[in-house]
Amino acid sequence: MAHHGNHQVGPDWGVNGAMLNTYFNASDIADIVFSSIPHTIMVMDSDGQILFVSEGIEKVLGFAPGELEGQKLSRIFTPEDMPFFYGNLFSMVRDRKPFEGQVMLMRKDGSRFFAFMVIRPGTDSNVERNIVLVYLQDIDREKRIEKTLRENQYEDLVKIASGVAHELRNPLMSIGGFINRLYKSCRSVDEHDRYYEFILTNLRKIERLVKKVEGFSLLPKPRLTQEAVKPIIERALALYSEELKKKAIRLNMDVKDTVSWVDQALVVKAVSVLLENALDVLSENGEISVSCTESRRECRIAVTDNGCGIDPKDLPFIFNPFFSTKADGAGIDLATVKRIMDSHMGSIEVTSAKGEGTTFVLVFPVERRRAIRIAPV
Repeated sequence: MAHHGNHQVGPDWGVNGAMLNTYFNASDIADIVFSSIPHTIMVMDSDGQILFVSEGIEKVLGFAPGELEGQKLSRIFTPEDMPFFYGNLFSMVRDRKPFEGQVMLMRKDGSRFFAFMVIRPGTDSNVERNIVLVYLQDIDREKRIEKTLRENQYEDLVKIASGVAHELRNPLMSIGGFINRLYKSCRSVDEHDRYYEFILTNLRKIERLVKKVEGFSLLPKPRLTQEAVKPIIERALALYSEELKKKAIRLNMDVKDTVSWVDQALVVKAVSVLLENALDVLSENGEISVSCTESRRECRIAVTDNGCGIDPKDLPFIFNPFFSTKADGAGIDLATVKRIMDSHMGSIEVTSAKGEGTTFVLVFPVERRRAIRIAPV
């Protein structure tokens, strides 16, 4: 605000505020403001009783404003969030702490949706009581669009991989059969054996790659059951027991008695890939460490080797099915592990130092909800 001599230039909000009050009372102003906001606004007291609801509520929750005014905010929360999350929110409100984040809410018809919720405690100076402003935005549609876009991009890749594998399988089988017949009919010198073995060896490599591509593209949906993780890891290790002995690999195990919701066969496959990768990069007398830890929110299976490590420039691409650091391979194995973890709503992490080794960690959610939703704050 600028001044020139004794004359004020610009609006005097005190005067204008008084003028505003001449034409409108506070209730009118609130109605004008709230009706102009495209999302839902609620005012409640510190006990959760809803005092006011903006008109936008019906589009979001299916309730008319009058159906919620006088009700508790708990009316729109899911039953599973009542024991902890709802109580934690009001513990924060009473401490005059704000909250904002994604929440699962229930509409009048019982359907559930994701909303972005903002809670801001305030004070009503007229009656000297605490009031709370609640802002709601339906983000369910945005989340569905985001999920669809992500899945469509990946599904296109999966369809391409499946098509390539299908187109290769039949010609490969035919070539293998004809090579055998040709070899038997025209074998004349020992040198031909070498050529024959070379052809067969490379055909087998291509067949193995086709099988891996099919495994990646035709990966079944997980059938989750509550499983002890230790036996799953032991099953994967058993597949490589001979190779571990042959290479004299030192194996370190630190696996807790952890239980998680997993598809046993798919997790055996994922751990097997990580063990195979570790064995591939290790010479004799190398070392592999396998650990499993659990927190309140996640179960982590880690496989570490002391091999050559991954070049930092390659790290961003290692889960691409068509990327590989091997001259005769593709990165389909790690891409398959990534798909398995995505299907479990989990993730895969990697840390690597050139010349020191690599650690892959499979992260499974034990509890997919945030801490505020599952325990007192």
